[in-house]
Amino acid sequence: MCGEMAGDEIAIPLLLGLGLDEFSMSATSVLPARSQLSKLSKTELTEFAQKALNLDTSEAIEKLVREQYS
Repeated sequence: MCGEMAGDEIAIPLLLGLGLDEFSMSATSVLPARSQLSKLSKTELTEFAQKALNLDTSEAIEKLVREQYS
C-alpha cells in the first residue's frame, strides 16, 4: 500500500488483516505507524478484518477499529 492510507492509524489494522504486508508512507508517518504495528497481531487482524467486511458503513468500520485498537 502506498500513500496516505498506509500511514492512517484507522486503516493500518484493516490493511494488515486483509493481507497487505508492505507499506509506503510519508516520513512523518513512519514512527507512529511502526509503533502501532509493533502492537498488532496479524492472526487476530485477519479475523478482525472479516468482522469489518460484514459492516454496512464506513462509520461503523471506523468505530469498530477505534474501539478495538485506539
